[in-house]
Amino acid sequence: MQFKEFLKRLFSYLKEHLGKLILSSFLMIVASAMESAVPELTGRIVDNLFTDNATRETAFIFSIGLFLIMFLGALFSIASFAGSTWVSNKVIMDIRVDMFSKLIQLPKTYFDNKASGDILSKLTYDVEQIAATASSVWLDLLKSFVTVLILLVYLFYKNWQLSLFLIVLFPLISLVVFITSSRMKKSSIEVQKTMGSINSSLTENINGGHIVKLYGAQDKERAKFFDLLKNLRQQKFKLEMTGAFNTDINKILISIVLSLVVYISSVHMNMTAGEFLAYFTALAMMVKPIKNLSGFNKPLQKALIAGESVFGLIDLPSENNNGIQEKSIIRGEIIFSKINFSYDKNKTVLTDFSLKIQPGETVAFVGMTGSGKSTVVDLLTRLYEPSSGQITIDGTDISDFDIFNLRSFIAYVDQSALLFNNSIKENIKLGQDNISDKQIVDAAKASLAYDFINNLDDKFDFEVGENGVRLSGGQRQRIALARAFAKNAPILILDEATSALDSKTEKDVQAFINKLSGNKTIILIAHRLSTVIFADKIVFINKGRITEVGKHSELLDKKGDYYNLFNSQFNSK
Repeated sequence: MQFKEFLKRLFSYLKEHLGKLILSSFLMIVASAMESAVPELTGRIVDNLFTDNATRETAFIFSIGLFLIMFLGALFSIASFAGSTWVSNKVIMDIRVDMFSKLIQLPKTYFDNKASGDILSKLTYDVEQIAATASSVWLDLLKSFVTVLILLVYLFYKNWQLSLFLIVLFPLISLVVFITSSRMKKSSIEVQKTMGSINSSLTENINGGHIVKLYGAQDKERAKFFDLLKNLRQQKFKLEMTGAFNTDINKILISIVLSLVVYISSVHMNMTAGEFLAYFTALAMMVKPIKNLSGFNKPLQKALIAGESVFGLIDLPSENNNGIQEKSIIRGEIIFSKINFSYDKNKTVLTDFSLKIQPGETVAFVGMTGSGKSTVVDLLTRLYEPSSGQITIDGTDISDFDIFNLRSFIAYVDQSALLFNNSIKENIKLGQDNISDKQIVDAAKASLAYDFINNLDDKFDFEVGENGVRLSGGQRQRIALARAFAKNAPILILDEATSALDSKTEKDVQAFINKLSGNKTIILIAHRLSTVIFADKIVFINKGRITEVGKHSELLDKKGDYYNLFNSQFNSK
């Protein structure tokens, strides 16, 4: 990202707090000006107090003056820091809100191609780099620049001949900064990438730690994590050493100038002790701000790289929602017309997929793993867009629906039964804040979750933990079913939604689902064919194509794909 573009994007977040930033900057300028007055005051103290004509009154005035300048300078500096820190934290919050808002609007394809650790790194590490530039680095730069400018003017005012040596210093410092810039940028990119990989590895091992243990992969994962940390250490070492080289070379250049000033002023210049002390103190006070100015390139390069990552995410196109049609109610007729879909050019998932589902009909998709069953559902819910063809609900192309309106008609439960780190009640009413406690209880009873919930200490307020870790697989699945039942949508999709239930519970839940038949359009995806026997229509999908459609008895009579799969399951028992 170019510096100009970075400033433009950063300013869009800062403009709301421009008053606070300007005030903080002004206070920092005042603080810098007060600090810059110290050399002149110390010089006058030496010339006026350390002589035979010094008086107590003069000493008191100078002492009070020195104290007030340093005290007020410190107060202004603290006030400036407080204002800039507030702005920095607000910018971090605003950017993270925008990033999160974008994340939940991105199409599913984005997450298919990104590791969660990389995304977490953008929200944590990268944003911090930008925020540092937004406030603290900016104030350090401003303070250093103002201090150097005031002291430089002061030095030329005191002795312009001696100060000419300083002119040589600045182009040399600029040359050092130019040489180190590209190296620092390269190392910053590597640090950013490695941080993403580290976050990804941590996420995988936290979520899948039990799998790592059961398969004895601890050593392999440890070695992988060690390699990532080693690479991070190496890249950060290169980055820090480049920054140190930049700083220390400039320090050497400054020390040469200081030494020349000492020699020339003592041999060739007619200066009093106070004048020399004032001049040399001002010169010495320039060392730190010059070092800060020369070292500004390091955090700037980090911020530019982070800005490319963060703003690149915010600029990604959201999932397509060009549809404007909204309905208050639908019958639930679904028609797939010549649907073709592929995740990439080399892998076709669905081919010429055509199917009509009547309102209130229960339709089951069956087939071998990877045949495209779940993809059909992903297309219906517009998590993916078909490569060609059309899907309609009640005669309206689903792409013409407002996407939020479309999804309000669909309740969905998948095999993973994802739960959020919240209470059971909040998980059941997810996205449905207007439903009553009675509806939540009724949904829990329908999914056969009520009894085990009622036996928990906190009942519906029980915190399930991250992804429902405090519940069993069957309990998680029943909560997920309750969530779908509570939504009471006209289209119900169950993708292996009872796979974790015991046989009796599965039959009881299935009985409730059968009661819904006729009132809701139900789509079942199942590997266990015992759960689809009573479907109005069974659709067998083989390698993305529909090969058979019919009732259970009809398909058995055909003795085709469904017959073979049914026999393989039941005869194996």
